[in-house]
Amino acid sequence: MAPRTPVAERLPRELYVEVTNRCNSRCQTCIRTFELLEPLRDLTLAEFQAIVDQFPVLERVVLHGIGEPLLNPELAAMIRYVKDQHPSTVVLFNSNAVLLDGDWQRALIDAGLDEFRVSLDAATAATYARIRGIDAFDIAIENVRRFASLLRNAGRPRLSFWLTAMCENLNELTALVDLAAEIGVPEVYVQRLVLIQRGLARAEQSLYRQLRTQEEAALAEAAERAIDYGLAFRASGRVSPQESLRGRNDRDRPFDPSTGLRAGSAQDRPFDPAQDKPWSACFRLWKTTYITANGNVLPCCISPFSTTDYANLILGNVFQTPFAQIWNDAKYVKRRAALHTAQPLHPCELCGVNWSL
Repeated sequence: MAPRTPVAERLPRELYVEVTNRCNSRCQTCIRTFELLEPLRDLTLAEFQAIVDQFPVLERVVLHGIGEPLLNPELAAMIRYVKDQHPSTVVLFNSNAVLLDGDWQRALIDAGLDEFRVSLDAATAATYARIRGIDAFDIAIENVRRFASLLRNAGRPRLSFWLTAMCENLNELTALVDLAAEIGVPEVYVQRLVLIQRGLARAEQSLYRQLRTQEEAALAEAAERAIDYGLAFRASGRVSPQESLRGRNDRDRPFDPSTGLRAGSAQDRPFDPAQDKPWSACFRLWKTTYITANGNVLPCCISPFSTTDYANLILGNVFQTPFAQIWNDAKYVKRRAALHTAQPLHPCELCGVNWSL
């Protein structure tokens, strides 16, 4: 891949906005449970509008970060504002669905939300409680069940289940696919664990690049069951869950638009960060940005999880400086340039090592 200039030619068209950093879960895989990186607050509608207005073209707006979006009472108005200003923009967010009552369901549909992702991480109440830190599995499932029923007529937003795969829960993946089919959730996604070395987010829980025979079998069984049900079974990055967790290098493999996945075989040699430099494939610093509930601009949505130096992660603040000025200021330019070296700035050096592209 030819090196990209460290100065971005245009403003990002994918925007992550953390509408709140408050949360009603105590997930054992989330930095938010163990450390408060910023003061607690909800983004106001006026602040959100002022942020969106700084982006002339938006293709995708993601309304989550470290926190539960449904805790912000102005969330539906924020969705509607994006859809009014940018009708073709896809708006989505992840939620634990614990607060997804009938009022929220109708509000999200009326606002024009395109995609509602349910972070579940389990197919049983006991495993859910261990991972998510609260006893709310039955509440979340019942809320999603009613929402799926309502969406049979409304059609939108798309519903999906998301499971952060680890040793603790992979044996429930097939049951999660079964549950999705029974409820009417058409998509199940598997994502990698980000190692924060706290709670369950530790190396001993990781499946990344170290799948054993029984774990390969669990993934294969879930994939076959999804095919039987006609469900989508995917991972982030347009690869299958098996490919994602095997840690293959997919940069040189062709993308098949008919399946939405990358095709072909991957390299067989052992992974070597110094040689592979997985961070050099990153596109986020040129195409997307992440703004916290306090207005801080961060390199991407994963960086708060893997940093040990949060203050130096912040690239600027949109409440103090126009985003266009921050976007190609010295901090952004330096971070982009470093991605093409063997020593990217922290925490980008962990990309593809403790977490994935």
